[in-house]
Amino acid sequence: MTLRIDVADLATAIEVHRAEGWRPVSIRPADDPAEAVLESPTGDRVTLNRTPLVLNRADDERSWHIGRAGMRYRDLIPDRWDGRYIASHIAVPNGGSVADDVHFHHVDFQLLAVRRGWVDVEYEGWGERLRMEVGDVVLQPPGIRHQVIETSAGFEIIEVGSPADHLTEFDPDTTLPDANAPGRTWNGQPFVFSTDANRTSEAWDQPGFSAADTGIGAATGGAVDVRQVRVDPEGVGDLPHPHSLRLIVVMEGSVSLQCAHSADLLLGSGDAVTLPADSAERFYDPSDDCWLLDVTTPPPG
Repeated sequence: MTLRIDVADLATAIEVHRAEGWRPVSIRPADDPAEAVLESPTGDRVTLNRTPLVLNRADDERSWHIGRAGMRYRDLIPDRWDGRYIASHIAVPNGGSVADDVHFHHVDFQLLAVRRGWVDVEYEGWGERLRMEVGDVVLQPPGIRHQVIETSAGFEIIEVGSPADHLTEFDPDTTLPDANAPGRTWNGQPFVFSTDANRTSEAWDQPGFSAADTGIGAATGGAVDVRQVRVDPEGVGDLPHPHSLRLIVVMEGSVSLQCAHSADLLLGSGDAVTLPADSAERFYDPSDDCWLLDVTTPPPG
């Protein structure tokens, strides 16, 4: 069995494994190691992959480009986490009709979270046009046919999926909207439309905040978990979220981030940060209007 673990401090992770009886097999590159393979006394192997905190600023115009259907895209995980995940900040500044066609994606999972404005989308099995507004989150199961119809001016949305390099296929033979099909699944996943009205608050793993589970973790069998996080002075921070990848997007407002391996950061509206599994960062001093999107994938095991 071989596991892959993302770590912020490769040297420390190697020493921890060596102290537990693991022996080094390989390391690369020699001058600035980014990956190490170790073997246990029983023959199991682990690949330790150095993945430092990745910060992506919303006001960096160099990170924006034109993508599918003329929409603006910003890559929130530039290295794509070794091709495993892609996260995009998508914007339609002028709004109006979108030059889209009925299509579907070859993915393991794909989710969308509205940051600003609204968007009308037609989904297979939904039965009518769906309007997504600020705070709404959708799980698009693998293979579900859908079409973006129209957006408000200033519309922005966050999209996260796996794998990073996946095929988008058009389907001219499907006409949407089609009949409502409650309970239907696509490749084992249901369509999920999560709103403030159908969520309940719970603790988050950082004090001063509370979180709302979108239900996407259960719908994907734990492949990805998504929470909407808001300021809560009474929040005690007692719900740990073990993870392999953790993506935090500041959907509105600002918050400070205490970093284990660098100076503290002030994150503003639209900024995103990706954290490796062994990160010890802490969020603090949020603005009153701050809310976050917290996307995690499970640790290897």
